[in-house]
Amino acid sequence: MTAQFQNSLVDIDALPQIENLEFIPIDRNYLKVSLISRILIITIGAIAPVLFIHFNEEISYDALPIIGGAYVVLMTTSITLLRMGFKKKKYALREKDIIYTKGLIWSVRTAIPFNRIQHAEIKQGPLERKFNLSSLKVFTAGGQSSDLMIPGLPSEKAQQLKDFVLGKTAEDGE
Repeated sequence: MTAQFQNSLVDIDALPQIENLEFIPIDRNYLKVSLISRILIITIGAIAPVLFIHFNEEISYDALPIIGGAYVVLMTTSITLLRMGFKKKKYALREKDIIYTKGLIWSVRTAIPFNRIQHAEIKQGPLERKFNLSSLKVFTAGGQSSDLMIPGLPSEKAQQLKDFVLGKTAEDGE
């Protein structure tokens, strides 16, 4: 006797409400790291046109105030958006998955079930190292890049999360 195919409806109202989760904000020092990085990138980007004007005799120095004004507007806007977006970066751990949420204008919420995780790694750049921060990168099958990255974690917490995630992955694989 063959089994009958069934594909029952799921009661959407019975699903867990993600809004009730307590998300953990990333470390406040990561805002400093982000601000320093952004200022360096924009400043280096502003130096190129100034050098171009300086070494090109056909262009007048009259363009410098325009470049300066653009630099101030770009820096102010960038820092404001960075500070506002920082508040949206949070993560949560549940029994079966890890969730990260970010985004100011376009909100992104990524949930990775532990049974899909292939490996995890910790990343730390020079500025993060100065503030004792790390990023946790989580990879699932089939991808070259990470499927989830949680920045701005204290280094010890990043290692704890990595060990926890990989422990859950091992449990689910048994």
